[in-house]
Amino acid sequence: MKYAFIFPGYGNQFVGMAKEFYDVSRSMQEHFEEAANCLDKNFVKLCFASSDADISLPENAYLSLFLISHSIATILKEQGIEPSVVAGYDIGEYAAVATAGGITLPDAVYLLKKYATLYQEILKARNYEALRIHRTDAEKIKALCAQCASGANVSFISVQEDQEQVIIAGTSESIGCVKAHIQKEAIGIVSAVPLGGGLHSPLMDEVLKTMRMYLEKVDFKDTTIPFIASVTGQALTEGDKVRAAVMQQIHASLQWKKVVDGCAFCEVLVICGPGDGLVDHLKAAYPDKKVYAITTINQMNELLLHAGKSLIQKEEGDDSAQQI
Repeated sequence: MKYAFIFPGYGNQFVGMAKEFYDVSRSMQEHFEEAANCLDKNFVKLCFASSDADISLPENAYLSLFLISHSIATILKEQGIEPSVVAGYDIGEYAAVATAGGITLPDAVYLLKKYATLYQEILKARNYEALRIHRTDAEKIKALCAQCASGANVSFISVQEDQEQVIIAGTSESIGCVKAHIQKEAIGIVSAVPLGGGLHSPLMDEVLKTMRMYLEKVDFKDTTIPFIASVTGQALTEGDKVRAAVMQQIHASLQWKKVVDGCAFCEVLVICGPGDGLVDHLKAAYPDKKVYAITTINQMNELLLHAGKSLIQKEEGDDSAQQI
């Protein structure tokens, strides 16, 4: 049976996510300890005893999602579930690459810390907004973004989620112009999107200039598992190409539909960590495939049962499980 491991991006984080895994998994505990030693940060407090406001800051959300997602993937592999391919939505790419053996945990948290810091500086300095547009035509939206550009006021398609759904990001003035045209011409349904996931457009060129230096310092190894790049949908294994793909997604539109298409050969799609939105999206794309989002031991046991593997046993009358 072939499995795709998919790693969630910003917006899926919540306080207490996967806490019962931390309580029983030595692998997750070691990941938390290693990250704490690298960054001098209390990740146990952040992930399990902070506030929604704290964990939603990009610097905290990026790192906490990485640790939870990468740890869950590690536990899955320990339980005998090996992925045939990995992919990540926006910053989820770092957990995907680490799980595939392309970068180490210390390098991943180092890069995410740098990226989050640079990104937060951009958001403080400029008035940007993002919109998700449902039931629309990407080419019409692209034309509207060009039509509503004026000097420094610009907007771009940052994510092509599927054939009829895109996310656009840009300055408040340009986004307002696009939104007004969409509503006037009835060419889509709009909803607000939090900016934490990244602008994935030329708006991030300044961030890329600095991140390139950090990314080039890190040793990206050839991966043991193919990694689907979110900008091209290509399955990559060569370290230099993986680095280039991670670099490119900072300032180029994500082609999420191509990523989902790249998982078509897998019978089971596993979201390593929280990701209800991803579940709905994947089920819509593949109604005949099994889709799991893993944040609890019960959810993991459902997957293990389907795979014919040994379940993680809980003691009767107790919410805890055996050490794993």
